[in-house]
Amino acid sequence: MLSRMLALVILVVLANVDGRAADTDAEFQSAKQAFFKEMKKKSAADRADAITAFAEVARTETADTILKRGFSDPDPQVRTATQHGLAKLAENAEVSKFLLDDLKRSLRKAGSEPLVAELFRALAGTEDEDLQTEVIKLLDEYLRTPKGTVLLPMTLIDDFGTQGDAKAARSVTLLARAKPFESKFGYRRCVIQAMTRIRDPLAMDFLIERLPKLEGLVEHDAITYLQQVSKQRFRNDNNGADWKSWWRLARPMFEFPKAKELAQVKPIDNQQLLFYGIPICAKRVLFVLDTSGSMRGEPLEAAKRALNSTIEQLPEAVQFDVLFFDKGVSAWQQQLVPAATNAKQDAIRTVTARGMNIGTASNTALNAAFNLDPEVIYFLSDGEPTDGRPANIISAITTLNRTRRVSIHTIGVVTDRNGSAGLTQFMRPLAEQNYGTFQLVQ
Repeated sequence: MLSRMLALVILVVLANVDGRAADTDAEFQSAKQAFFKEMKKKSAADRADAITAFAEVARTETADTILKRGFSDPDPQVRTATQHGLAKLAENAEVSKFLLDDLKRSLRKAGSEPLVAELFRALAGTEDEDLQTEVIKLLDEYLRTPKGTVLLPMTLIDDFGTQGDAKAARSVTLLARAKPFESKFGYRRCVIQAMTRIRDPLAMDFLIERLPKLEGLVEHDAITYLQQVSKQRFRNDNNGADWKSWWRLARPMFEFPKAKELAQVKPIDNQQLLFYGIPICAKRVLFVLDTSGSMRGEPLEAAKRALNSTIEQLPEAVQFDVLFFDKGVSAWQQQLVPAATNAKQDAIRTVTARGMNIGTASNTALNAAFNLDPEVIYFLSDGEPTDGRPANIISAITTLNRTRRVSIHTIGVVTDRNGSAGLTQFMRPLAEQNYGTFQLVQ
C-alpha cells in the first residue's frame, strides 16, 4: 500500500513537472513567434524593442536566434539592441556557456571577426571567474594568430568607455587582463582612457589599484583624471599610497562631478617641463622639426632655441629623438635614446647645425615618427604638406594611431610667408584627432 501511494505521488510530481515544462515551452514558442513577427516591421525602433523583449527569455535558443537575426539587421539601432540583449542573456550560466562555445567555433572560421567581436563583447561583462579566465585565454590565443589584431579588443574597450556604467567597468577590467596590457603602450592607454570615461567607483578602483605600475603618458592620464574628479593634488608617490588612503575614506560617499565641473578643474604640475606651453610628461618623446625654406630666418632660429632649451632640461629617465624634415626626412638617432648628458649635448649640436631645404614632407615625417615608437610627438611646422592632401594625411595618421594611441601635439609657426589659415586647417585637426594639443605661435 505504501509503495503504491509513493508511486502515485511520484507520478503526480512528474505530471506537474511535465506540465510546467510544456507550459514554459509553449510560452517560449509564443515569444519566439512574436519576435519573428516584430522583426518583419519596417520600423527599426520596433525591431530593436522586439530584440530587447525577446532577450528577457534566458535560453540558448534565444541567444542563437538573436545572434542570427540581430547582427544581420542593417540598422545600427537594432544592432545596438542586439549587443545589449546578448549581454543580458550572458548573465545566464547556460547561455554564457553556449556563447563561449560559439566563440570557440567562430575563432576557427575565416572571416568571422565581426561575430567574434560581438561574442567577446557579450561575455566580457561576466562575473563568473571561471568564465572570465576562459574568455581571456581565448582572447590571448586569438591575438597570437596571424589574423589577430588588438584593434578588435581596443574597439570594444572604447565602446565600454562610452557605455560608462558598472558593467562596462567590469568588462574593461577583464580585457585589461589580456597580455597586450603589459606589452603594448597603445592597448594600456586605451584601457586607462576608457576608465577615465566611466563614472562608476569600479573604474576608480581600477585606476588607483594600478597606479604603482603605470608610468609615462599613461600614468599622466590617470593622475590628471584622478586630480580632476577628486580635486586632490596627490601624485604617484609611495606606490600610490596617498590615493589609496584617500579613496578608502571617500569611496562610500563619493559622487562624480558633472562634466562641466570636471572641465573647470585644470590640474597642472608646476614642476613639469614645457615645450611651447605643452607639458612633457611621457617617457618616450619625439620632436619633429620643420626645416623647410619657408622657416628660414628667425622662425627656425627661435624654434631651435626652444627645442635646445627643452632638450637640455630633459630628465635622464626620458628617452628622446629629433626628426628633421623638409623635402625629405632625417633622424638624429635611429631609435630613441636615454636623455643622458652626452646625448643631450650631441642632440643640441645637431639641432643648431641643421640647415634648410625646399619642401614640407609632413606625411613622410609623421609616418617615420611612428616607426620610432614614441608615446608623444611634438610636431613643429609652418606650412601645409607638400607630399599629400592635408585631409588625407590626417585621416591616414588617425587610422594608424587607433591602436598606437600616440599623442601628437602640433606647434604651428606663423611666418610672413604663410599666414595661419593653412596651419589651423591641418595642424589643429591633426592634434585634436590624435590626443594632442594645438599651439599657434605668432
